[in-house]
Amino acid sequence: MRRNPFDDLAADYEAWYATPLGAFVIAREEEALCEVLAQTGASHVLDIGAGTGWWARRLARGGRRVTALEPSEPMACLGQARSRGLDVQWVRGVAEALPFEPGTFDCALLFTVIEFVSDPRRALEEATRAVRAGGSVVIGYLEVLSAWAAWYRSLADQGVAPWTAARFVTGELLQQWMGRAPEGMWSSVWLVPHARPPFGEADRCGRRAGNVQALTLVWWRKL
Repeated sequence: MRRNPFDDLAADYEAWYATPLGAFVIAREEEALCEVLAQTGASHVLDIGAGTGWWARRLARGGRRVTALEPSEPMACLGQARSRGLDVQWVRGVAEALPFEPGTFDCALLFTVIEFVSDPRRALEEATRAVRAGGSVVIGYLEVLSAWAAWYRSLADQGVAPWTAARFVTGELLQQWMGRAPEGMWSSVWLVPHARPPFGEADRCGRRAGNVQALTLVWWRKL
């Protein structure tokens, strides 16, 4: 069986978020995600590919019930330890074969996960199956033409995990797989990967310059 590229990354996975640039980027991404989830009205969220539980913890602290699904044992074990005392239930499993009954959740979230699943179309079908009628599927994906995707490709060329396993997708492909246009779309992070402070000004300059955003968030309501 092919080794999960995230297995060896668990201990240091969140370290970048503590750097000045990482803290700025993740804060902007969290603002966008909160706006999306406010639109969905979801209270029980399935966090698919939850990693070490960064988003699961934040969603739980915001009053949501979270089920965190993660295929990597080291990532899940660390995530479970870090989310003790919060309303987060951890489950081992893969996005392409969710171990849940249909209609279990208000929302299924795949945040920069679609790039790493073996069968993205199947993962989206499973996410849709897992949410109730009127529920939502929320996807955060890395823009294929952004400076960040280019940087991650350069890391992959150097053999750096997990980017060696990443396959970037487009918004057009997601719409094709979902069968229709999304209910809404949000963009986030216009500065470049090696930007220097002040990051807020760098981000505004990147947006004015026409940089492709690093992250796009889209969501569909289950009919």
